[in-house]
Amino acid sequence: MLDELKQYLRIDWDDEDSFLSSLILIAKDYIEKGTGKQFDENNPKHKLAAFLFCSHQYENRNPIVAQNTKTLEYSLQSLLFQIRWESDA
Repeated sequence: MLDELKQYLRIDWDDEDSFLSSLILIAKDYIEKGTGKQFDENNPKHKLAAFLFCSHQYENRNPIVAQNTKTLEYSLQSLLFQIRWESDA
């Protein structure tokens, strides 16, 4: 999933792989706790939610200046809601 996240973020260097890997773990945990569902790397909604979370955290490392938080909140919360209520079948 790291390579896909790097492609999503348009990162072609390896210097931040450790940081990005940590963001992926945090995103998975965030999604699982927000939905009550186990994260599924094969589910496009799960992956997009993780990528949105990681992208926001990567691009807004300064805790004082958070840009576009309302757009992120709406997009991510909408995906979490859909994941929460989709069938486990």
